[in-house]
Amino acid sequence: MTRAVRFERFGGPDVLHVVDVPDPDPGAGQVRVTVRAAGLTAGESAAREGALAELYPTAFPGGEGAEFAGVVTATGPGAGFAVGEEVLGWSARHDAHAEAVVVPAAHVVRKPAGLPWEAAGALYVAGVAAHACVCAVGVRDGDVVVVHGATTDVGSFAVQLARLCGAGVVGVAEAGHHDWLHAHGSDAVEPAADPGELARRVLARTPRVDALVDTTGADLPALAGALGVDAPRALSTLDVEAAVEFGRESAPTATRRAEVLAELAQLVADGRLHVPIAGAYPLSDVRAAVTAAERPGRHGRVVLLP
Repeated sequence: MTRAVRFERFGGPDVLHVVDVPDPDPGAGQVRVTVRAAGLTAGESAAREGALAELYPTAFPGGEGAEFAGVVTATGPGAGFAVGEEVLGWSARHDAHAEAVVVPAAHVVRKPAGLPWEAAGALYVAGVAAHACVCAVGVRDGDVVVVHGATTDVGSFAVQLARLCGAGVVGVAEAGHHDWLHAHGSDAVEPAADPGELARRVLARTPRVDALVDTTGADLPALAGALGVDAPRALSTLDVEAAVEFGRESAPTATRRAEVLAELAQLVADGRLHVPIAGAYPLSDVRAAVTAAERPGRHGRVVLLP
């Protein structure tokens, strides 16, 4: 038997409990991974609360956990991995908040040496979504990029990836997070509810803005217009993040995501990309972990350490 997080009705953190379930066995092309770290995401909180029930139906008892890192402990025929290899990846079944998970081998990549478990387990959803958004708005060397919500899970990665592309970044975040932005090569301004006022604050720092990435659900057309950003170069991360976490994907798309995840993992291992960690909790403290992850204004990922 193995322990796993389950919930039997929609609700807050109090509906979560840890139960014993049968050890999962891998089939053809699958691997079983003993989980060392698993990130908590905003999407799975929304799903647990029932906010996504129409789009992504939940069969009870439901599980949680879209991203993880751990050690391969069993393989099915044709998996292409060996027992004992360290990996990170994602679970389309959302059951990685557990001591062990079985996933297609195409959904894991080898963990580089030097990549901490906590960072590896919290890299997939926000990292891949941020990568997709930075690519979608065409960030390139010499651009000036505004990241609105620059210290959210996705925003923290978007800031750093834009900088790695050679862009200048103006991050919009509360004053308490400005030191982190400055340390990662970004300018910083405080948010404003009015798009015009926010644009004035940004344009006091830079004479132009080439691209806009919003992680907050703001009025994107209004903000892009106030900043003078063309519509094709302004993007909200929310739909992209949902697609990464919940989307039904074809094999080629899954392969591309694995390639991106491997690239991000190597950047973290090399010290070129930082995964801020706000807290780490044992599986038995999942309710406390979720409460911490859902705290307003949090900066940094919360992970479970099964």
